[in-house]
Amino acid sequence: MCILFIYRNSDADANSYRLIVASNRDEMYKRPTLSAHYWDQYPDCLGGIDMEPGKEGGTWLALSTKGKAAVTLNFINNRCAIDASKKGRGPLITNFITSNDSMELYLDKLHRENVNGQPYNPYCLILLNLYNANVHYLNSCIGSTGPIMCNSDIIGIGNSGLDRPYKKVEAGKEEFKRIVKNADITNQNNLIEELVNFLKSKKRYLPDPELQERSPTRYKELSSIFVSIGKEYGTRTHSILLVDGMNRVIFVEETLMPDFTWKRQQFKTNLM
Repeated sequence: MCILFIYRNSDADANSYRLIVASNRDEMYKRPTLSAHYWDQYPDCLGGIDMEPGKEGGTWLALSTKGKAAVTLNFINNRCAIDASKKGRGPLITNFITSNDSMELYLDKLHRENVNGQPYNPYCLILLNLYNANVHYLNSCIGSTGPIMCNSDIIGIGNSGLDRPYKKVEAGKEEFKRIVKNADITNQNNLIEELVNFLKSKKRYLPDPELQERSPTRYKELSSIFVSIGKEYGTRTHSILLVDGMNRVIFVEETLMPDFTWKRQQFKTNLM
């Protein structure tokens, strides 16, 4: 399970944000991972790296200072079973932000590939243009109508996709909207702290028939923005991306360490 919230403002100026992204990665705690860093082979790219054997090099959220960013969420649907023989989803992001493809071209190619054989396990892929705040979305599952351009100022996506959101996504959008409503760069530290606290919310949003249908045995534990299921699985990474009207970028990653303490990194850069 993962969750993503996006604020868009294509008319941002020097004192406001064009994009605000807040996301949780939920994963098995023991899955080997490298925290966010600039990639040796692609020094304009920044993000964490999956080190799971057989899936090394993929990621769940990353950006390029050339103006691209992407997030992937697994898609939970009873009609789309997990198949261990299929490709890992992490390279979907790596391949995009290191390519010269536009969002439209990249998602069109993926959609055609999915229609012809479903090479990946079910996913929601969200691509962002950091220069103009355009956001495009693709659900890979059977019956997908293809790529969608997201035009809302506030976007929330969970593991049920855009069309049938969980209650925690809908409620989270309202809280996220409250946080970002009057955000300006002079209160950046306060904004970051509010977003981190938001991503750590353990409030459960129940009943939720949609979530219960998709995850009948774990829906209670999965009904909060911050997920914790015993000592094996839960929210292990908070990611925050801020892009202002002057193309200045702040990327914050807070990661759960093996000793169950949290490590925060903050990166400042500019779009090329």
